[in-house]
Amino acid sequence: MAVAAGTLVLASEYNTVAELVNKVFGDKYSSVVVTEVDRTTHKFGWGAVNIADALADDTLITAERLQSMVDRTNIMVDHTNINDTILVFSIPSNRIDVLAKTPIRAEDLNIVQTKVNTSILSNNVHLTIDPTNASSNNVTPVVPYIRETPWQNKLIAEHKWTFNSYNHARYFFNSGGEVRLNMGLTGGSTAGYYNWSDIINEIGVLSFSWNNLLQSSSITAGTSEGKGFYNLTDAYGDGTTEEGLLFTSSGVTSPSAYGYGYGYGYAGLYINNGAFSSSNSAYGYGYSGYSNRYMKLYGKWANNGTEVHFKIVLDDTAFSQVTDGTMEASCSYLMPDAITKNTATFDVSPDPVFSVTNNFNTADDS
Repeated sequence: MAVAAGTLVLASEYNTVAELVNKVFGDKYSSVVVTEVDRTTHKFGWGAVNIADALADDTLITAERLQSMVDRTNIMVDHTNINDTILVFSIPSNRIDVLAKTPIRAEDLNIVQTKVNTSILSNNVHLTIDPTNASSNNVTPVVPYIRETPWQNKLIAEHKWTFNSYNHARYFFNSGGEVRLNMGLTGGSTAGYYNWSDIINEIGVLSFSWNNLLQSSSITAGTSEGKGFYNLTDAYGDGTTEEGLLFTSSGVTSPSAYGYGYGYGYAGLYINNGAFSSSNSAYGYGYSGYSNRYMKLYGKWANNGTEVHFKIVLDDTAFSQVTDGTMEASCSYLMPDAITKNTATFDVSPDPVFSVTNNFNTADDS
């Protein structure tokens, strides 16, 4: 509620605005756990130091208290992806700070409250990041995330991102952090290679955020399930359900299918019931079969929400074509930069830690 202009600021009125600032910049919900069904409140909080927001009624509201509030709000404006300006006070004209011994005006609180409500919290702006305030970082796993041996049935791989705590993971995603995956298949010559490379190399970069998994510009778009960090459960799915499914690639785009042109047409000539078709029907059945090949990506949380796991599945058991070449998964993350204004600092470090938990060369790959 706005404070009446020209009146002295009461501690209760200050507390209301301070709580609003802490809701975004600090954390008012640090006791939440990942197993809660309703995680609506989890998406608030960047994890910085809270300012006092429970002052007693007779507390003197000093200039320093208001300045701390102003600094945090200006960092919000700087960090988020909006075209906006820092706080400016009308009296004196165009004042942008709160000097010592400056009378704390009710209008000052109103300016802070309005900025947070209309610019930062509106339309979930607090969950965005200005691209100029973020750094993209590649990771080099200890276990190589690569397969160079030909395969023909299925590849399954898994990796994870580890945070210091569930709250640390919240702060990372709440402040616009993302984890990313980019796959590639190169250097092969078999029919399976040409079909799978058509699928894999057209995916582009997959970026996972607080509420979605987005595909970068590519030749052919796949299907995102519209799930992000707060949609994850503790399971990929049991085979009958796919609760952890995040993304499904498109199928092969060429109607002739590369296998037909390279002398491997027999692999695409099997109808669903297993019968061998005649050569006259090869073209039609070949495209129908190849278009059902997909790369799928699954996600889940683990270890009380301190870890985010991803599983990559490439299933070719229906066609069993030999696929050669080099299959590689490259992972990276978008890390929010630290910002300091006067005594206020926004910083969601340390960076998440990446590791491969199941590469492309284990017992579940063939």
